Amino acid sequence: MNYTQLTGALLIALSGFAHGASSTNVKVKTVGLSHSGATTPTEVPAKLTLPAGEKLAAVVIVHGSAGPDSRGTFHSEYLVSNGFAVLELDMWAARGVTSFSQRPKSTLDTLPDVWGAWTYLSEHPMINKDKIAIMGFSWGGVNAMATAFGKKPKDNPPNLAQAKFAAHIAFYPVCDVWVLNGIAARAIDQSKPTGAPVQIHNGTRDDYDTNPEVCLSLKTAHPQLPLEVLMYEGASHGFDSATSQPIQFFDPVAKNGKGGRVTLAGQDKARAQSKEAVLVFLKKHLDGN
Repeated sequence: MNYTQLTGALLIALSGFAHGASSTNVKVKTVGLSHSGATTPTEVPAKLTLPAGEKLAAVVIVHGSAGPDSRGTFHSEYLVSNGFAVLELDMWAARGVTSFSQRPKSTLDTLPDVWGAWTYLSEHPMINKDKIAIMGFSWGGVNAMATAFGKKPKDNPPNLAQAKFAAHIAFYPVCDVWVLNGIAARAIDQSKPTGAPVQIHNGTRDDYDTNPEVCLSLKTAHPQLPLEVLMYEGASHGFDSATSQPIQFFDPVAKNGKGGRVTLAGQDKARAQSKEAVLVFLKKHLDGN
């Protein structure tokens, strides 16, 4: 299955937002530079959805390798219905990414997009800048984890020095790379997390990892990280997608960078459970409506 077929299989129409909510296509200016030296677009498209209210808590949604798809739609709908603003990025459109092989060299290369989104929301008159969370899937999940350790873009502006997200939600963030002295440690100082709470969602059949249960070990590996790990029995990578038909392909970044054949498939039970867990987590830490 090629990239276009995968994206099409995952995509679902945006509908059913809470009464009184408004959705607008916006441009988010990136901040800083990529860590690999790759060209960073000056801005990326995004969809901003605002429920009724003022000084709203907000969530930045960061997509996976397939780009914006049904996962973002699913989470956006219930977040907005529960009083959270949502800014969903499209990091691939500005880079002309149409296949897995065209992805940036490093997940850290999209930090300018992520922190650009934080900046955009922090300056928005309807948003409470102290209540901005990040949610990411796979590639985006890695970004959610990296920012929990305070990772910023290269040459980030001074106004970002003290900036941090209020909460981090990482769906299947390839837990192998986050073990003590793992691959992520080569580029990210993990000794001083920001202190914001982190919630990891992973399936027990996620074959991106050498062993999906490694996610649970991160609580011991990073005792300073306020971490909650939720494992979903029988669920694979992408379990919160709307596609129940398994999609299989080879990804060179799987299995701790050694590459491997992986499976993506939605699972209704895990999907529903993750929704409830996310809402409890955000309402606890962001005091949402």
